Amino acid sequence: MKNNVLKSLTIALTASSLMFFGCSKEETKKDVVNTTPTVEILKTNRALIMDITGTWCPPCGAYGIPGFNKAVETAKEKALPIALHSGDPLSLASMDVVMNLPRFKSGSVPRIAAGNGLVFDAGVYADSKATGDKIVSSIDSFIANNPVIAGVSLTNLKVDVEKGSISVDVNAKFFTAVSGDYNIAVYFYENKVVSNQKMATGPDNPNQQHNHVVRGTPQGAWGEVLSTGTSDVNKVFTKSYVYMVDKSWNAANLAAMAVIWKKNGSDYAYVNGNLKEQ
Repeated sequence: MKNNVLKSLTIALTASSLMFFGCSKEETKKDVVNTTPTVEILKTNRALIMDITGTWCPPCGAYGIPGFNKAVETAKEKALPIALHSGDPLSLASMDVVMNLPRFKSGSVPRIAAGNGLVFDAGVYADSKATGDKIVSSIDSFIANNPVIAGVSLTNLKVDVEKGSISVDVNAKFFTAVSGDYNIAVYFYENKVVSNQKMATGPDNPNQQHNHVVRGTPQGAWGEVLSTGTSDVNKVFTKSYVYMVDKSWNAANLAAMAVIWKKNGSDYAYVNGNLKEQ
């Protein structure tokens, strides 16, 4: 377990007496902007939510995954969910820089972020609904307090089994002029990944399903430049991205996500994003 230290934290929560467990380690507008006859970009924000987890961490299996899944189920299209694994077979080195940004970093897993900050920095509640509700509250807060300055759409998602590749077309635009440096990053991810998971409430679960597991980043975690200086309003960025598929991945469960980041020196702040599943 790579010398990781398991720890459980208990927090008294009013009359509900919810338990808080951790494992040590490391109003939206529905306007549609038509850019071409075949591409549309919704003028609405989705909040990035990240489950920073590990298959070696018992609280992650018993509490983190169920709580995060509850939030995804409740928030639906308001959320842009992603799972970043730390120190296990599902981890991806290129995404370590994301989970280790100061705004997302702590010494424990599971930890869960929404928008641009941590919702849980050292474990989650034992009650998955309470965990989900707190994440959804942070999602709603992000959407309510951030104007829609840019949007993204993904089209033509294709998995070519013969060539062993996955591809997607990404379209992005700014709805308002803003200054600064903005990047766009593409993440190919997989749902329903079956892997052994340590559990705090019993024996290991050898058939745990992990969703939103990042498998590849065509141009690294922060992608490429979308705009620098002052953004061009209504100018559409369009590009196709391709990534080679590992034979161990289930092609039917692969999907794509695009995220716009605002760069400020070595820091990156989430702006908006979207996803495309098969």
